[in-house]
Amino acid sequence: MSRRALAVGAAVAAFLLPAGCSAAGEEPTGLGSSTGSADVTTSASTVPSDPPTVAGDVPSAPAPEPAAAFTPPYQPPGEERTVELSAELPIEPPDDATDDERAVLLAAGRFMASWDAVLFGAGDEQSGILRTAVDPQLGRLLNYLVESVSKQRVVVGEPTELRLRDVTVTDTTAEVDLCTIMRDWVQYTRGTAEPQPEVERLVLTLTLVDGDWLASDTEQADPEPCE
Repeated sequence: MSRRALAVGAAVAAFLLPAGCSAAGEEPTGLGSSTGSADVTTSASTVPSDPPTVAGDVPSAPAPEPAAAFTPPYQPPGEERTVELSAELPIEPPDDATDDERAVLLAAGRFMASWDAVLFGAGDEQSGILRTAVDPQLGRLLNYLVESVSKQRVVVGEPTELRLRDVTVTDTTAEVDLCTIMRDWVQYTRGTAEPQPEVERLVLTLTLVDGDWLASDTEQADPEPCE
């Protein structure tokens, strides 16, 4: 499943997130149950994580975090490849960007890195998604994790390259218009390979929650300006 399907699907999947989805390669307890709440257990994270950046308090030039090597699950035997799990994907701000816009772009880059990690098969804690997103976007991705275990589905490829088209910020919400370039992406479902689109366009909505910008929604847009 590409980002397109996750961005367009506004309804949360029918799965309710069972406890214990942190280990991406393990069958979650209670998969398919129609009762219970989205109670997520956590485990030690292997992805470096900085404290969230508060709007108006932006480091001048944050050093990129080192990428962690990760071997996605569900790859065919003999064809296993490693991928990079980054704490943040860089988004180049405009020269005249305000401090608020820079803070939003930092948060957007962290979210997009955690989204990559989810698609690459990292669990809820290891991907960092619990620290970069809120519902409804968080719910979609957590349910995607559960569904991926059930379907033995994973994506492999290069980390997403992000090209900014526009950023707008209000008091409590922001929008980031991004071209996403996903080179050499292949999705495996029970060992069957399916090449993925290389270029997509997303409009990412972020919401200010207790001083932190968190991704709350995504919408697919016309990719033509990105091609």
